Amino acid sequence: MFILLSDSHEFLNLVISLITDEIDAIKIQISEQLLSFKNEIVDPTTNNFQFCLATERCCEICGMSTIQKEIHTALLIHVTDDESKTSKNNSLADLLENYFASESMDGCFCDSCQSNQRKYIKYNLERLPRIFIFYLKRWHITKNYNGELQSVSKEDHPIDCPIEINVYPFCSSNTCQPPMIDYVEDLPNLKDLLKQREQVLHTIEPKRTRFDPIKTEINEENIIATHADYRLFAVINHHGGSSDVGHYTSTVYDAKGDSWWSYDDTSVNSCTEQRVLKDLAPDAYGVMYIHKDILKLFQSMSNNSMQ
Repeated sequence: MFILLSDSHEFLNLVISLITDEIDAIKIQISEQLLSFKNEIVDPTTNNFQFCLATERCCEICGMSTIQKEIHTALLIHVTDDESKTSKNNSLADLLENYFASESMDGCFCDSCQSNQRKYIKYNLERLPRIFIFYLKRWHITKNYNGELQSVSKEDHPIDCPIEINVYPFCSSNTCQPPMIDYVEDLPNLKDLLKQREQVLHTIEPKRTRFDPIKTEINEENIIATHADYRLFAVINHHGGSSDVGHYTSTVYDAKGDSWWSYDDTSVNSCTEQRVLKDLAPDAYGVMYIHKDILKLFQSMSNNSMQ
C-alpha cells in the first residue's frame, strides 16, 4: 500500500498510527496466547506525546458552563495575522498567549436558556505531555468573494522559539504532570516485550493504516502540575514556497552529548545551539520541547552509565 504524504505533521500522524496499531495487535495476541508480562503494555505514544486540552464554554446570561476535553499529540498554531487573534506574533510565547486567550462567540445555543446566547470560551491544558509538539501553520490562504480558494502563500515571518518555555500560565489548578519514566519497572518490561515481539505478532495480518483521532483514555494521576518547564530539543524546517512541493530538514538535541545534529536526508552534521536559535528556529515549521523533569531523568541515566 502506498500513501502520499506532503506534510511532516501527516507523517507524524502516520508513525503514531502505525505504533498504535502494532501495540493494539500485541495486546490482542498477549490476551489470546496468555503470555505473561510483569506490567501492563502501554502505547508509548500515550505518555510521550498525548496531552489533554479542555475547552470551557460559559453562557453570558445564566452562567452555565460546559467543559469539553480532547486528546491531542500536537498543537497547531496559526502564524498569519488574519488567522490568529491578534497581530502580536513575534514569538512562540506570543502565539501560545493568543491561542489560549479567552474569547467570546455569539449565537451559541445554551441548554439552560434554551436559546442562542453569547458565550465566553476559555482553553487550558488538563494534562501535560513528556514531549510537547508545536506546529506553526505558515500557509496563508486567500479566497475570493465567493469563498473559493484563490491562492496559497507561505508566511516567512520569523518566530522566536526560545531554548526554554513555560506553559504553566495555560494550565488549570487540576493540570497533571506527565508520568515519569520508571527505569526499574518500565524498561525491563519493554525489553521483555521486544524479545517476544516476533512470537507475539507472527499470526497477525497487516492492518490498513488509519488516520483516525487517537481515542486512548488517559488515567489521570493525582499529581498537580507545580511547574511546566520545557526545553527545546528538535526543530523541523520546511524549505520551499509551495504547500505541494518542498523539502524538510530537522535538527535534534543530543542530551547525552549536550550537542545538536542537523539531518538532511542521508546527510548528518553537527550544529551549534547558536545557529539553531538564530537561523533555524525562527523559520521553523515545527518545534518539539521536552519536559525538563524527563530531560533530567535522561541526563541522570546518561551520567550513571558513564560512571
